[in-house]
Amino acid sequence: MFIMKRLYTFITLVYLSTVSVYAQQSTLQISGKVYDEVKAPAPYANVRLFKTTDSSFVHGIATQEDGTFTMSSPEDRYYIIVDLFGLAQKTLPITQTSGSIDLGAIYLKSESVKLNEVLVTADKNQMSLKIDKRVFNVAADLSNQGANASEVLQNIPSITVDAEGNVSLRGSQNVRILIDGKFSGIVSSAEALQQLQSDMIDKVEVITNASARYDAQGESGIINIILKKTDKAGFNGSATLRTGYYPDNGIGFNANYRKKKLNLFASYTISRRTFPGSSTTYQRLQNADTAFAYRQDYRHERRKWGNNASLGLDYSFNDKNIVSAMFSIRSGLGNNSYYRTYENLDLNNNLLSTDRRDEANKEMEDMLEGSLSYTKKFKKPGAEWKTELKWFRDQDFEKSDYTETSTTYSQTVFENSKAYVTEENFLVQSDLVIPFSTEGKIETGIRSQNRHFNNEFRFGHLNGANWEAPSNFNDDFTYEERVHAAYIMGSNTYGKLGIQAGLRGEYSDVTTLQRSLNNANNKQYFNWFPSLAMSYKYNEHNTFQLSYSRRINRPGQWELMPFMKFGDNREMRVGNANLNPEYTNAFELGMMQNWRSGSLLSSLYYRKTTDKIERMASYGSDGIIYRIPLNIADRDAYGLELNLNYSATTWLRFTSGFNFFRESIFGTYNNAHFKVDNFSWTNRTAVNFVLPQRWRMQLSANYEAPEVNPQGKTLSIFFADFGMSKDFMKNKATIGFNVNDIFNSRKWRNVTETAEIYSETTFQWRPRTVRLVLTYRFNQQAKDNGKVYDASENRGEG
Repeated sequence: MFIMKRLYTFITLVYLSTVSVYAQQSTLQISGKVYDEVKAPAPYANVRLFKTTDSSFVHGIATQEDGTFTMSSPEDRYYIIVDLFGLAQKTLPITQTSGSIDLGAIYLKSESVKLNEVLVTADKNQMSLKIDKRVFNVAADLSNQGANASEVLQNIPSITVDAEGNVSLRGSQNVRILIDGKFSGIVSSAEALQQLQSDMIDKVEVITNASARYDAQGESGIINIILKKTDKAGFNGSATLRTGYYPDNGIGFNANYRKKKLNLFASYTISRRTFPGSSTTYQRLQNADTAFAYRQDYRHERRKWGNNASLGLDYSFNDKNIVSAMFSIRSGLGNNSYYRTYENLDLNNNLLSTDRRDEANKEMEDMLEGSLSYTKKFKKPGAEWKTELKWFRDQDFEKSDYTETSTTYSQTVFENSKAYVTEENFLVQSDLVIPFSTEGKIETGIRSQNRHFNNEFRFGHLNGANWEAPSNFNDDFTYEERVHAAYIMGSNTYGKLGIQAGLRGEYSDVTTLQRSLNNANNKQYFNWFPSLAMSYKYNEHNTFQLSYSRRINRPGQWELMPFMKFGDNREMRVGNANLNPEYTNAFELGMMQNWRSGSLLSSLYYRKTTDKIERMASYGSDGIIYRIPLNIADRDAYGLELNLNYSATTWLRFTSGFNFFRESIFGTYNNAHFKVDNFSWTNRTAVNFVLPQRWRMQLSANYEAPEVNPQGKTLSIFFADFGMSKDFMKNKATIGFNVNDIFNSRKWRNVTETAEIYSETTFQWRPRTVRLVLTYRFNQQAKDNGKVYDASENRGEG
């Protein structure tokens, strides 16, 4: 009760503190909405304000995600200049000196010049760099043609995806993945990410030091996936057809219809994919009681049907009141085969016997999600109140049949397992924005999220003519998470200096229950999460920012759940219901440099994490290696991140992202102190070529340097991709071709070394793939994602 009273008091103070601020009025409020050359909203366009008397620069801002902007200034006569890289700038006079003025729709046109009778048209970058985030245009990266969301994230600098689909940002897997700024069942797991297709994604935002406005979950930051949606008048959309090898076939469409007050949007994809993969493992185990070694050869063939569909609407009662609703469904059917061969060895690696274990697995999944939101815009420009309700339910059923044979015995071992997993999530959130002074605003909000997760696991083996179910492997596990939060933020600009400060309070109530033991485990805690950001605009080309935030990483249901899969009955991953959350203090110093042909974002960062969770390997008395997560360490992490976007010529563009980081992990395990120092780095570099007759080509490469951990190391990995595309049918259609993992080198290699265990593993989740993708657009043309050549102007070129 004491914790709840503290949260209630904080929420009350948050709202009362905004009352006096709301009454303040500015002398001139300027607002508008910027559109690009295809009449789509233009986020991150530059809007700069100048005095009419002497053309002196006053201040500037960037447009929001929907292209809108609002700015304030003292009474005077002004004009604005609006521009976006690759588009012709536009100058607009301000016809009044006080009050409020809405400039309405501002359309930017393509900036074109003729070079040797070839028309070159500049347009959208693959990567837009902002001082507080990086924004990646998914369609601009040709490697993303026909890809899924997991593959899209792998193509973003500083983001890595391991063999099991786990996503890391700046070397940490504790990252929060959102859809349109909210937690969603669409990306609730690695498997879910693999079902979301790239033709449903517009862009991806990477926020490495989030403010108090955002959920505090996620130590290393936030990855926000923005789905496609447009408010262009009339009917427009696109259809996509893809095929590839290994078998990778799919159809998808996106459609939008806008008329007067109503905007309808829908999307659907269906896919049929085959995922072949393989690994090799060498394990040696030795202690006081036993000593042996074995080699494992593993292969899988995963075949899956997937469906994703969504339908939504926006209805504007007037320009101040908007209601939005959306419903999504995802379903999947899998028919998978796993094959494991074990060569049992003595400690001199002489072959003693061979075992074979096969698994026939079937899985079925469906997810339903719905949201309803209301936005109220006040008379004062920039002031708005938005409330949203979101619910989703995800259920997954898996059934496996195992057969095992050995050269040491004649009978065949038969086993089976079943897992029925359900998750239900309900979220309510309300946010209020109140502008004040010239550039200032107060933001405040409340949020409540309730998650319920249940796992029913069953395992049996055939003994003679009867199936037996060991009680220790047949159980139910329940996970309940309730997080209630409130925040307040204030920001203002003082000349070249901008300051933003916020405070977030979160009350967490987490309960786990294992039915057989009746061991309900409840943890309640209240935490403050402050944030601070300061930016200094040295000149038009250089901006500096210093930021701080406190973050939390609550262990999820898979880290807490004690059950395991029996595919590999010699090594198992299990959970730990006694885990505590990790806490991180994150500091970052950034410098943004812009010039006409590109931009560079440089960031120095430091993260201090306490109660860090590490998954440790131990050799059980039953002869099985268990990998269990434990709160055993603290961590200091330092890093330098460099993101470059550079257009060398009208036909050649580079994007490159480096992340150099060093971390020191220290703690106690089995009554022994340890310390691990790790230095590593990652890079993704892409080179884009724009050729005559609207051909585009891209080469990209990824490198992840070796990393060490408390019980071993991960070795380096390198892979490269190739893509090309061509627009035709008056730019209404695009055909694309890409090859992922050109050299078939994307293989994860890990080494584990303890007093009892030595292990080497090489794993390839999926070999080289080739895709062919055809896209046709209705009532819209291709958004050029680089400089392009118009074939109609290509006469006389030899």
